[in-house]
Amino acid sequence: MNLRDFFRFRRSRKDSDDAQPDAEPLRRRELRNAWRALETEDFDTAAMLGQEHVNATDGELALESKKIVALAQFRKEHYSVATPLFQEIANSTNDVADWFNVVTSATLSDDINLGEHAFQQCLKCQESAGHSQQPSVPFMRQFYACALRDRGEFGKALEQIEELRSIYEQLKITDDTFVYIRGVPFLSHTMDVAIDVFRGMGDSFDPNGWIDSFASKLDDDGREYLQNVKERIARGN
Repeated sequence: MNLRDFFRFRRSRKDSDDAQPDAEPLRRRELRNAWRALETEDFDTAAMLGQEHVNATDGELALESKKIVALAQFRKEHYSVATPLFQEIANSTNDVADWFNVVTSATLSDDINLGEHAFQQCLKCQESAGHSQQPSVPFMRQFYACALRDRGEFGKALEQIEELRSIYEQLKITDDTFVYIRGVPFLSHTMDVAIDVFRGMGDSFDPNGWIDSFASKLDDDGREYLQNVKERIARGN
C-alpha cells in the first residue's frame, strides 16, 4: 500500500462522482491538453502547459493551472515545489481533497508540522460538509499513515492506524464490500501499512499483543485474517 494507490483511488472515486448530477464543473478548454498529459503521466508536459496560465487574470483558470502544475510536480516527487501551490489552492477552495494534497506533499517533503496542520483542516472541512466530501476521513487516515511511514515517522503513523483500528472495532464486520461502501479502507490494506509501521518501531512495540487485542473485537473472518498477519510477521514477509 503506497501513495500511488491513493491516486488510483482518487481517480476511481472521481469517475464515480462524475456520473452524478452534482459532478464538478467541466475542465477549462485552455487546460484540456495539460490535463490529458497529466492523466497519461507525461508530467513534464503537464507542468509546462499548466505553467502557461498560472498568472492568468481569470482567477479560476489560474487556480486550475496551479493544481495541474502542483499535481505534476508531486508525481515527479518534487514535493517541496508542489506543497506551496497545493497550500495556495486549499486556502482558496477550503476543499477536503485540496487540503489533503497539502497533507501528503508537506509530509513527504519533511514538513511534518504543516502536514499535521493540513490534516486538521481536512477534518474541519469534512465536519463542516457533513462528511460528504472525498476522500473520506478513514481513507485520509490510511494514506496519511503511508506518508508518515515513508518519512520514518512511525509513531505518528501508528496514531493514524489506531484511529482506523477503532473504526474497524466499531464496525466489527470486516467484509471488503461492507467496509468500502462505508468509506473505510479494506482491512488488508490498512494492515499492510501497519506491518511496515510495526517493523519500523522495532523492539519497542509488541505487534502480537496489539493484533490479539484487535482481533478480539472483530468477526470470525477478521480474526482469521489477523492470525495470518501474525504468521506473516513471524516469517518476516
